[in-house]
Amino acid sequence: MRRWTFQLSVGLIFALPLALLTFALAQAKPLREAEAPPAPECQDCHAQFQAVWASGAHAKALSDPVFKSAWDAQGNPRDCLTCHTTGYDPATGMYQAEGVTCEACHDPVSSNHPLSPASMSRSASLCGNCHQDTYFEWQASKHGQSDLTCVSCHDPHANSLRAADASSLCASCHGTRVRAFAHSNHSTQGLTCTDCHIGDANGEDVVMGKGQHSHTFEVNLGKCTKCHEHEIHNPAAAMLIAGGTPTPVPPDSMSSGHPATVDTEPKPVSPVGFAVFTGLIGLAFGIILAPWLERGFHRLRKVEERREVRP
Repeated sequence: MRRWTFQLSVGLIFALPLALLTFALAQAKPLREAEAPPAPECQDCHAQFQAVWASGAHAKALSDPVFKSAWDAQGNPRDCLTCHTTGYDPATGMYQAEGVTCEACHDPVSSNHPLSPASMSRSASLCGNCHQDTYFEWQASKHGQSDLTCVSCHDPHANSLRAADASSLCASCHGTRVRAFAHSNHSTQGLTCTDCHIGDANGEDVVMGKGQHSHTFEVNLGKCTKCHEHEIHNPAAAMLIAGGTPTPVPPDSMSSGHPATVDTEPKPVSPVGFAVFTGLIGLAFGIILAPWLERGFHRLRKVEERREVRP
């Protein structure tokens, strides 16, 4: 019992300092780096992104003829500049740049960028600041309820889809559904996912943050009647449909794939775990070293006793 007590005491002597030192180092802030020279313009390093942005709707948000016509018709209200410019100040009526520039989404930019990455939000709420109606539709959709954000499907720089066509984009998550649809009568007639699941903006003009297409992704009766109007309340057509072989229903589309998500910032790790880990290492090291220390102490004691016995 005495030996185990000694070994445990030695182990604690090693464990406690190591644990405290690790805890302090884990909480310590990194040394402040020397300030870098002024950052270059975005296009100097990101020429490819700048090129696709320049030809997209964000770059032309203020100069687009459709917007200018609608803006002039309303008497050029200043509120529109909040979304169609970058850095608009309603108090002075001034803005930093025309259109939606890099700083509109990547803000604030670190003073030592590019040594430190620029901030970026992948949340749909950022897009919803300007595209309010489309954002509300998305919130009520299954995509919104599954945390599939705007940038999961749309390239924010080019303002285009992240695939060659909409069907390929849908297949990246809804592979089971798309493969089943390929054998349906709708597919043989040349219809795609978007023909039924994405409609126009309810026939309204595309202004005030409303996208060109609806983002509820629901198939309503109006979309069916565009092609099947002659079959509504038609007994003969109903009999043909009732007598046919039902098409197997594939699993729910939202369960056929798992959209990938990327965290822009790593999750913080508690320093307690590091401290406990190093403390256990110190404890084990001390317990292993304790027998040799005990023998050393005994030898020193015998040497001292011999010195005291000598005249």
